[in-house]
Amino acid sequence: MIGIIGAMAEEVALFRENMESTETSTHARMEYMTGSLKGQQIVLLQSGIGKVNATIATQIMIDKFDIERIIFTGLAGSLVPNLARGDVVVSNYVVQYDFDLTTFGRRHGELPDVGRMIEADPTLVKLTCFGFDSIFKYEKDSPQLVVGTIVSGDRFVSDERKIEWLQREFGAVAIEMEGAAVGYTCLVNEVPFVVLRTISDSASSNAKDEFESYLQQASNNSFKIVSSLLEAISHKAAAE
Repeated sequence: MIGIIGAMAEEVALFRENMESTETSTHARMEYMTGSLKGQQIVLLQSGIGKVNATIATQIMIDKFDIERIIFTGLAGSLVPNLARGDVVVSNYVVQYDFDLTTFGRRHGELPDVGRMIEADPTLVKLTCFGFDSIFKYEKDSPQLVVGTIVSGDRFVSDERKIEWLQREFGAVAIEMEGAAVGYTCLVNEVPFVVLRTISDSASSNAKDEFESYLQQASNNSFKIVSSLLEAISHKAAAE
């Protein structure tokens, strides 16, 4: 079974509308919906915003359901000039940028016994890229795809100086508020994961207005890519 998580209602709405044979259960005030989509049995969840919500949601999903892999999807802010609204970032690594033990000689984002760069599952990364190509590669004015580091923290960033620091410190291309928490929870539970984010804003002083105005379109793009990813997983399983 595949877990699909988004933080906000808008980010999971299309999945809800297109799932078949659904059942719901509630755990820790969160509604988990099981059903099928694109030939795969999935569990869908709106986790809520922030790393604590994402961690609770992911651990419950792993404990309560027969989860083989997890996809976290939604929106993110760009940390590099060449990423525009609608462009897509697939995580090769995720980092909690606001985890700070520098007083003890560690680097920003470094977790004891783990390090700071949490690697997404390479197979899921590759299949997500295939999914993107099948939807957008030959379309006119299609978004671009970047595989790179995504940083997470419990803050909506709209500060140009912070953007510069995040990019230079972590080599990050996008910022959001949940992915690294999902990644860490998957790591300690030995569950493969990938984070897929559509750029909704530039994480600048205009970030709030950009985010709100582009939320629906960005969510549409994410749904299309994840749907194609599910099909790619089905085809891979059939070939093995």
